[in-house]
Amino acid sequence: MAAPGGFFGRPEWSRAMTIVIPEELVPLLRDGLYFDLHGQLEEASGLIEPRNRADISAGVAGCLARAEGARALLDVLGWIEPIETPTAVEVDVRRHRDALLRALLTRIASEHGVEEDPEVSDEDRATAKARISQLADLIAQTEGSSV
Repeated sequence: MAAPGGFFGRPEWSRAMTIVIPEELVPLLRDGLYFDLHGQLEEASGLIEPRNRADISAGVAGCLARAEGARALLDVLGWIEPIETPTAVEVDVRRHRDALLRALLTRIASEHGVEEDPEVSDEDRATAKARISQLADLIAQTEGSSV
């Protein structure tokens, strides 16, 4: 008899919910994670002011937890571009949801900047628009997988 709501004896909540990051989007996601990691550490650093004697433990802990999430997802994607042919990467949404969404939203904002730049070529604008669509699809997959 199978466990209620599960398979192979594992409860439903313990199963990995994954999405696949297409190989062409892995570098964009990696860039978004680097940006997020830097921002979280910078925010934590900004809270640490020697003249401010307020209890900053919760704020620093939150920044560091978000930074850890970005670091963990970078471990999955790889910290640098592969020398060999890039490949798609499978990501466990339940484990990496928050970092994944922050990185995707960061990249969408960046691509919107390219899309709206009057000095950008039509070809680059079209590429940015296509990337925005692909990144938005990954957000939808992430949101759908984490339910």
